[in-house]
Amino acid sequence: MRLRFRRTAALDQDRETTEAVAAQGASGEDQNETPLDFPEPAAVTSRRRRRRAALAALITLAVLLGLVAMLYFSPLLALRTITVEDNDLLTGDRAQELLEPLRGTPLPQVSEADVSMLLQDELAVAEVVVAAKLPEGLQVRVIEHPPVAEVHVGEEIHFYSQEGEVIRVFEDWERPDAQGYATPEISAEAALQNESVFKTIVSVLGQLPEGARDELDSATAESRDSVQLQLADGRTVVWGSDDRGAEKAAVLEAILSSEAEDFGSADVLDISTPSAPVTR
Repeated sequence: MRLRFRRTAALDQDRETTEAVAAQGASGEDQNETPLDFPEPAAVTSRRRRRRAALAALITLAVLLGLVAMLYFSPLLALRTITVEDNDLLTGDRAQELLEPLRGTPLPQVSEADVSMLLQDELAVAEVVVAAKLPEGLQVRVIEHPPVAEVHVGEEIHFYSQEGEVIRVFEDWERPDAQGYATPEISAEAALQNESVFKTIVSVLGQLPEGARDELDSATAESRDSVQLQLADGRTVVWGSDDRGAEKAAVLEAILSSEAEDFGSADVLDISTPSAPVTR
């Protein structure tokens, strides 16, 4: 009985010792040993970075599109004020009337093409330049065809462009508004009887500097090669055809600004050959 007891106690002690050693070994393994860290392949890292960059770009784009959509349809940016500048032949009231359909439209939806389309029937308008004035304004700058001649038809005054097109008609009650333009008068007969002659006359007038047109009273022609300009002081300028127009315009401008007696006392200034002007 005594021997059996001792062996059992010894076995229990050996078991406890073994378990303690095993526990200590496990604890030491946890403290002293770590798994090996293998570096991630460069391709995997690159793909992960690209995915993150793409995701960030998509989020940014979605936010921007949301903001654009909000502004594009926002009633807070509805057009309420339209300012028209540099218009002369096109009256302000007429411009406001034609552009009225744009009011209430969100500013981001209003384009230069929209404004041009609304003004396209106004022949005086050559082009427009449009700028938004946040939060509710639109600025429209009008570039007009300059009038170069006028024709009196009954009680009306027709203004013509250099291309021979009517760009404004002044009614009788609007005659005061037609004053002050550098527009020599062309007889109605010349305008109505021979279109090619009339277009030659307005082409000649369009080549003149505005200062020179200021000194003209009228223009006439019997044919495309016989254009004559009547100065306000009574002198006649023989222009001829519309060939070499720039040269003739420069010569006429020099003559009109000259103080030479020959030019001032002459009744006729013939510049049909601009390299050899003749006075008589």
